[in-house]
Amino acid sequence: MNKRIVAGFLLASFVVSCVLSGCSDKKTIPDSKAPVSDTSVTTSEVATEPTTESTTETTTESTAEPTTESTTEPSTQATTEPTTVTTTEATTETTTEPTTEATTEPTTEATTEATTEETTEPTTEPTTAAPTKAPLPSDEGGDYLTRIHNLRDSIIANAGYYDSLDNTMKESWCFQRKKDHSPSGTYEFFNIRDYNGAYINYNVPEGDKVIYLTFDCGYPSANTEAILNTLAKHNAKASFFVTKMYLKECSGYAKRMKEEGHMVCNHTVTHTDLVTKNVEEIAKEIFDVAEYFYEVTGYTFDPYFRTPKGTYTKKLMTIISDAGYKTVFWSIAYNDYEPDNQPAPGYVTDHFATYHHNGAIALMHNDSTSNVNELDAVLTLLENEGYRFGLLDELN
Repeated sequence: MNKRIVAGFLLASFVVSCVLSGCSDKKTIPDSKAPVSDTSVTTSEVATEPTTESTTETTTESTAEPTTESTTEPSTQATTEPTTVTTTEATTETTTEPTTEATTEPTTEATTEATTEETTEPTTEPTTAAPTKAPLPSDEGGDYLTRIHNLRDSIIANAGYYDSLDNTMKESWCFQRKKDHSPSGTYEFFNIRDYNGAYINYNVPEGDKVIYLTFDCGYPSANTEAILNTLAKHNAKASFFVTKMYLKECSGYAKRMKEEGHMVCNHTVTHTDLVTKNVEEIAKEIFDVAEYFYEVTGYTFDPYFRTPKGTYTKKLMTIISDAGYKTVFWSIAYNDYEPDNQPAPGYVTDHFATYHHNGAIALMHNDSTSNVNELDAVLTLLENEGYRFGLLDELN
């Protein structure tokens, strides 16, 4: 009995000893403290720079990185991004944009544009047709004053037609001087010949040399007498464009012009820009001075017209032509129209010497002292060049 107890006690002691011995070995075999510390450092390095021993790299790749890829990133792609694309973007494309195209744009094209073409345009065309011009009275029969009164009334009655014409003026008359004595060019913004206008004689006969002297008499001036005297000395003819303002004080000079074989032509009543006037005002400027000239001299105007300041439009030139006049511009001119700012001595003669050409229409002003002082020299120069001095009826 005692032997059994002792044997059992010994056996139990052995078992306890074995158990205690096994637990102590398990704690020291892996050398856990040092390797764990090393592994922690290596894992940190792997996350930033992939350098370490093979055991550390293997541990990092097989635990940290694969876990991150297979749990975090795939999860984000599979849940967040696809969800956004599928719900937000797709919904926007299939509801908002197609709806706008299908309702707004097609509706506008189909209703507004089509309606405008079918209803508005056909209705507008017949009502916006340009007015037609009623026939003008004949220039034959009756006395002079009756004829011009009838013509004035007819032009005013056709105001709707004239107002339908282009009244755009880009600039007043400009020309291109040439020193080789070829005809001057122009900057005309439409062909003035199509509207009964001229700035040179386009058809000088071969072998002929001619210059047309013209004087604008917008304002009264005693210089007219000296000009007429010089022209008479050279037996030269000229064309004078006079206003009613001029005629009120200088009708005697105007009568002398006609008596000595010069032409006297229309330059309006008040020397005003006609482009800004309505049809009735333009008619008054044209016909009142013609009537007055007839009354004070007994002569009728020669059928040539010069617009003050050289302004012109298609509308204005059409009215002037229908009133019985050719609009005359120029191809030789210089600044002689300011009485207090006259060219220097010798300038006028030098200008003609430099720019004269065959068929030229020369513009001068009657109140210029430079013209009075140098006209004799100019005429002598041109005569020596073989020119004669013609009248504007050669332009027809």
